[in-house]
Amino acid sequence: MSQDQILSVSYFDQVIGPNMFYSSEPLENVVGAPDLDRVLEFNDEEGTFIFAYRKYQTVNHLFYIDSKFARGGKDLMMISYMIKTAIFKDEIVDVFKYLDSKGPILEDFAEEIKKMNELTALLHLKKSVISEGNVLNYADEKLKNAFLEIFNKYFRKLTPEYRLETPIKSKKIIKKVFIAGAPKAGKKTLLKNIELIQFLNIKNNDLSVRILEVLIENLEILVYDENECEFGCKGFNSFDECVTHAQGLILIFKLSDQNSTLDTKNMFQIIEDKYLEKGIDPIPVLIIGNKFNTDEDDKKEYIHNIFEIEKLKENGRRIRYFPIKILEEDQRVMKSLRWMIKNIL
Repeated sequence: MSQDQILSVSYFDQVIGPNMFYSSEPLENVVGAPDLDRVLEFNDEEGTFIFAYRKYQTVNHLFYIDSKFARGGKDLMMISYMIKTAIFKDEIVDVFKYLDSKGPILEDFAEEIKKMNELTALLHLKKSVISEGNVLNYADEKLKNAFLEIFNKYFRKLTPEYRLETPIKSKKIIKKVFIAGAPKAGKKTLLKNIELIQFLNIKNNDLSVRILEVLIENLEILVYDENECEFGCKGFNSFDECVTHAQGLILIFKLSDQNSTLDTKNMFQIIEDKYLEKGIDPIPVLIIGNKFNTDEDDKKEYIHNIFEIEKLKENGRRIRYFPIKILEEDQRVMKSLRWMIKNIL
């Protein structure tokens, strides 16, 4: 079966924790599959939410089903619809809009599952009988066929809009938000922290947080070649192509290290020169001075002078500087990303 779109139903087993009930594709065979156990383990509130991963975007619906076998009289279940983000590469909001439109379908699917009275007994089979994963295999034929009929009906409802045998978007119109900066300035740390912030805010209805879930997949660290004084990125053969497909730029340097600041400024100038050479409209630039001490001087005037921020703003550039302790100041990270999202959209 295709791994471009996957539908799965999981549940919280009161003995072994999160467990798979049934999936259209075994997730253990899927490279970069979402960690649905993690989502189900830390959430017990009914509702629908989008959650982003590096390879897949997901929309999930958590719900309770009445059960005479469960403590508290209810079992927690989750329906997840997953789609490879490589299918959506035009604009950041494409994935968000697409997944958001699938929420009502998942909710209808959940209502039909709630009517299957025999299902809850299956969730509570003795663990000496049932192992982890794909619990539907242990159902009798009547229940199995009834569930699969409903499952396949809703899978068809979720997947009719696009022919997934070929990419929807040409590689020529892929858009990325690139991260660049001096060595060991915190580029990978920023990526990991953004993913953590997104995970902790999956119940937040703030639009910029929800779009952040999709922004994650579009973030990429540029690779700098010191010998050639140019950059490379995944999926493209040249620095020119990377620049052409950039939708935003994040620059990071160690605020306490002057060499780190100047190296990052030089990298920024290389990118700026390439935009001038190609005659392309400049993109929003977010500059982050990574603080390793919360009380560290923000050096705002110095950084503004080094990067010529005021001059660029006077020329109509969208550019902003944020001094942030990336490992700890999540709210400031979010504030800077909201600025980037607003200026991209």
